[in-house]
Amino acid sequence: MAGAKNGSWQRYEANMKWYEHIREDVLDAAEEAGVSPRQQLKLELGFEEILVNIISYAYDDPGFVWVKTEEESDCFRIEFADHGKPFDPLEKDYRPLEDIPLDERKPGGYGIFLVKKNFKLAEYKYEKLFGQMANHLSLLLDKE
Repeated sequence: MAGAKNGSWQRYEANMKWYEHIREDVLDAAEEAGVSPRQQLKLELGFEEILVNIISYAYDDPGFVWVKTEEESDCFRIEFADHGKPFDPLEKDYRPLEDIPLDERKPGGYGIFLVKKNFKLAEYKYEKLFGQMANHLSLLLDKE
């Protein structure tokens, strides 16, 4: 199976057994595109947040996830698509509430907060891809 690089969509089973394989494909593409080691750490955190959420929540039955990476001048783009339940992870504002003690805060949502914080751009669309309606999340990361 080819890696998730060079601007073409790659399809994988939405299953944790594929996580490491997909991660390696994405990090190889980032390194090839010249993404700095510091930015690769941010990429890996965002990648994990999005992919694990798709694998864990998008489908009731087995499904697929599509991943595409692309170099864009001084940036690196990673895109995710799935035919799971419609869900916009960017819809809510997950900023930590400073006035609430840590032990009283509700769990969840902080991964998306970090994605929004660490990436230059995060966009969600629910649109037709691969023959049916799909969740489509695009993240843009500065290379340096």
